[in-house]
Amino acid sequence: MALTPEQFLNLDLSYPGISFGYESWALDSYLKVLEDQIEHARAQYRLRAEHQLARDHKNLEHHEYSSRLSEIDEAADAEIPRFFRIGAVVSIWGLFESSLTDYALYVGRREKIGLSFKDIRAESFRSQIEKYFEKVVRIPIPWSTDERERIGQLQELRNFLAHRNGRLMDLSPVSEKKIKDLVGRMNGVAVEGSTVVVSPEYVTEAAGLVINSVGRFNKQLADKYVQPIPGVDA
Repeated sequence: MALTPEQFLNLDLSYPGISFGYESWALDSYLKVLEDQIEHARAQYRLRAEHQLARDHKNLEHHEYSSRLSEIDEAADAEIPRFFRIGAVVSIWGLFESSLTDYALYVGRREKIGLSFKDIRAESFRSQIEKYFEKVVRIPIPWSTDERERIGQLQELRNFLAHRNGRLMDLSPVSEKKIKDLVGRMNGVAVEGSTVVVSPEYVTEAAGLVINSVGRFNKQLADKYVQPIPGVDA
């Protein structure tokens, strides 16, 4: 949610919600053109790959030529879109984590809290942030139970995509089952062959979840910390 003009004019310029405003706008703008970028990349890859195949054709056996065509189709139709959408999920989570980290550090300074949120032990970043704000700083976070669950799922998915590029091969049976169980609870995410894929619909849903949930918290904190800090340089 955007700040009011009065809030923006009076706001402590070190308030991190200012950067959230333009970063969330940039993310939204990027996602609006993502599918067009995917189509362009697919077309360019197919054009170049088929041109190279045509040059190599006379040196290939029939089965080799057919295999190369299948590889081109697989890359253009599946792998390129999957790779682009994985990057989008990583960026979406990055906006969430960086924004909440900035808010926690800012509030800790404003409230003169000796305990940093980074000192809070928790099983996930989301739990760490919730404990810090709701137990230490005593500021409620305006997220529903469903939103908290979906944020947790987004973090787990992001970690797997970022560290494994969505690939299940070489995972232990326990780790593979954990990822498949996670995917089974998420709409728009699936396992295809040995990889995890995300749909355009999930990318849109995840972005909306982050922008809306962080936006509401941003507005709540802005209402509380609208005035500059006396005696502190912005």
